[in-house]
Amino acid sequence: MVNRILKILLLAALIMMVFTSYGCLESKEPKQIEIDPGDISSYEFSVPEGKFTNSSTFFLYTNKTVRAIYTVVNAPRLEVVVPKDISGVKSEKGPGIDNLVIIGNTGNSMVFSGINEFSNISHNVSYSESSQNKKIQFEFADTINGYVAYTYYWEQGLFYHILSRNETVNVVLPEGYDTGNMIFGPTKPKPDTKRLDEQNRIWLVWDNPNPEQLIQVKYYKSSLPTIMGFVGLVLLVAFFVTAIYFKNEIRKLHKKREIIEKDKDN
Repeated sequence: MVNRILKILLLAALIMMVFTSYGCLESKEPKQIEIDPGDISSYEFSVPEGKFTNSSTFFLYTNKTVRAIYTVVNAPRLEVVVPKDISGVKSEKGPGIDNLVIIGNTGNSMVFSGINEFSNISHNVSYSESSQNKKIQFEFADTINGYVAYTYYWEQGLFYHILSRNETVNVVLPEGYDTGNMIFGPTKPKPDTKRLDEQNRIWLVWDNPNPEQLIQVKYYKSSLPTIMGFVGLVLLVAFFVTAIYFKNEIRKLHKKREIIEKDKDN
């Protein structure tokens, strides 16, 4: 019986190794794909004042949508890591992104006055995947300064970003949401800046964090800590009221017992 169990366990381990090896091999084979052009008006492009620099901005929405905008500085390509969709909004097949917009400027200037100085750029897209993430590479027809924007889907309340280059990272929470509470929503690492914009959205900014570092944000409705604090206070009051009630009842029982014992002695 013991030998049979050991054989079953060994067989299961071998099967797992085969599937794991297959997954690893598959992730090393990039696939060339076509993604339909997206709608540029879907994105909030912001041209920085002064010199163009590497950055990535992620706008989070309550419908489990994430809109990512990368700035590309004097580069022929961009490689990004996209988490696999666990929200159930889209199918897991393919790269997991849509609404792709790539605009750029092929000139030598590093300073721009507006988004109208950028135009659509010819490009190729390839991707490979592992058990948790999808690695997507955008190859441009020329070296550009510009933007790569796309949409993907992720579970609400949690965001993470794996850095693959030196860049400033911005995460924009949905209106009415917050983060930073050690119980409900810590951020790792702590952002360098936290500010509120004109649309009452919180911006979290990391200035040139360490490449290959993981940025993780757990966010929640701004009212949640207040509500949970009130609920905790109510439960605490209820606990003390209940404790006092039972203490009084026990005291009454003790008195009744003393009276009964006195009556017996008499």
